Amino acid sequence: MSHIMVAAILIASITALVLLLYSIANEQKQKSMKQLSHQLSRKGSKHNLSFASQEVLKDYVFGIDGMKRKILLIHKLQDDVYQDEVIDLHEIKTCSVKKIYGSIEGGALKNKKLEQHLTKIVLHFELSNNRQPVELCFYDNIQNSIYQILEMEQKARHWQAVLSKMIGNAKSAA
Repeated sequence: MSHIMVAAILIASITALVLLLYSIANEQKQKSMKQLSHQLSRKGSKHNLSFASQEVLKDYVFGIDGMKRKILLIHKLQDDVYQDEVIDLHEIKTCSVKKIYGSIEGGALKNKKLEQHLTKIVLHFELSNNRQPVELCFYDNIQNSIYQILEMEQKARHWQAVLSKMIGNAKSAA
């Protein structure tokens, strides 16, 4: 057998393996998103909420009930273990996007961009009544690719704008 045939078979085998692994990963991602959406629906019914808009992230899902002015956050902690929290828009003082960076040693920015030190992008809720702030993670450098930073930051800023308007309306209505 010629070297060209061996190389072609080797390339075809590697390509098939990569496609198979990609397919499996995509299937698992779809299953996880479906489970999170199901949890949102189930917990929303439990809290008598109906969602006008929602967002499914890697380990989080949230829905906004505009009529009742509430947000339901669900965090997947591990397989079949979910933590949910309902936040009333009247309790939110501020909603902001926070970028959290890891430690940066002196001179490190000469060789690396600032984004390479980014560890998380979160939607941060400051709550009234001395409640602990709540953070909704859009980007985590361990779970997401560095190539997703821009997309996830845009999503977080979109929701910040939407929720900030709703919070402003809630305060002016009160």
